[in-house]
Amino acid sequence: MKKNKVILSLIPFLILAGCATPPPVLHATRALIDEPIKSTDTSALPKHLSEIFESQTQGYTGQYNNIEFTLGKQYTSALGESCKVVYLKKSDQLAKQERRAACKNANQQWVITPQVIENKNNQISFGA
Repeated sequence: MKKNKVILSLIPFLILAGCATPPPVLHATRALIDEPIKSTDTSALPKHLSEIFESQTQGYTGQYNNIEFTLGKQYTSALGESCKVVYLKKSDQLAKQERRAACKNANQQWVITPQVIENKNNQISFGA
């Protein structure tokens, strides 16, 4: 009986001691991305498309190089760039739309941002 009282009186102290200690600090053993993804001038949209991206609002649908595109919401990226969601679909197919992002780079050019994870089945681009 006396042992039970001792054990029961120690349980709150053990719980409080567990809550008072910080969790272990974890460090990544490998980088998720080898190097940062950088936009290149080759990914810049043609002038005609850049003007459309600049002037048109959400919901605008257009076509370029047999690619249908629909402009989505405008937002500010974590890098502080002005971006728009773009839905791409090949005109001659009933395929599902691919969601991409287009952002203004430091040169004020609209570029389709590269995917962090490339999907081998969806490689739709404007051919720019």
